[in-house]
Amino acid sequence: MKLPSSFLCKRTCSLLTCAPILLSSALGMADPGIDGFRDLKFGMTEKDVSALPACNSSKECLYELTDKNRYIELTYLSDKVPGTPEPAGKLAQITIDMGQYTDEWYQQLQVILGTSYHLTQNLTEASKQSFLAQQQNELNLGYEDGQVILKVVRRPFGNLALKVLYQNAALANTFIQQGKPMTSSSK
Repeated sequence: MKLPSSFLCKRTCSLLTCAPILLSSALGMADPGIDGFRDLKFGMTEKDVSALPACNSSKECLYELTDKNRYIELTYLSDKVPGTPEPAGKLAQITIDMGQYTDEWYQQLQVILGTSYHLTQNLTEASKQSFLAQQQNELNLGYEDGQVILKVVRRPFGNLALKVLYQNAALANTFIQQGKPMTSSSK
């Protein structure tokens, strides 16, 4: 499978000047010091989440983002995680399905996230090559020390999807310690 060109070059984008601002407000990005996404706050219970208008269950919500309805999957801590103050059953991770991968959409998401958050974990050449060789099925760009992640996921039949993850500080710390991606760079 040929990997799209945007993985092999630096962040470049031929978007209109105002596009990042418009898209950023459409995504509803939070300020650094991330406590969740829109009405979804880390530490909420499943009951709290089910009571939100955008969520018809405690596991999945639907928000209009970038002019499309986007599914949001929620992950709760099921057991006490070492170093985590939240007990079991509290919202810990929010995963937004941003749809199918295209070079343009991936670059736009980099710009959107880069407008609101500081890039702290960039792709390495080794991770790109491993992805190309299908030795790994995802690539991750980390923002704000892993609290926001732009993820490219290879699905079982080979097509690529984009996801944006928001996660609490404990999960972000685990992400950083796992070394995904392996090196840091600044914006």
